[in-house]
Amino acid sequence: MNNKRILILLPIMLMMCNVSLMVYSQQKHFSPQNFIKDMENFITKEACLSSTEAKTFFPIFHEMHNKQRELNHKVIQLKKQNIPTTADDKEYLNIVKEINKLKIETAEIEDTYYKKMCKVVPAKKVFSAMKAKDKFHRKMLQRFDERRRKK
Repeated sequence: MNNKRILILLPIMLMMCNVSLMVYSQQKHFSPQNFIKDMENFITKEACLSSTEAKTFFPIFHEMHNKQRELNHKVIQLKKQNIPTTADDKEYLNIVKEINKLKIETAEIEDTYYKKMCKVVPAKKVFSAMKAKDKFHRKMLQRFDERRRKK
């Protein structure tokens, strides 16, 4: 009788352990959706954005960052490209100019979008949101560093 109970309970317990391990392992991995949600919550709290302000602010905020991300990706690709050892200074100068042009374009996008943000949310809160975003990123880097050190 006891053997039958063990044979019935053992698979159930193994399934429960497997489910809890799956949930735990999912929490250990980076999730871009959770990162964005956590960042929005942090910025909303730190910048004292109302729910209405947050609904108008974050679409502009994310649009700006998506455009900047595309340009930053191009900069990274330019830096990673394999340049022949026979390349002369002129070729390197062209790459440097292209990277600089992309960085200027990134700054112009930021300028344009911060002006848009200031039209829908008070400038004081936009400034607070800028500071909160930086603070959030610093905190996340510290967390990742702590996890790395524990391993």
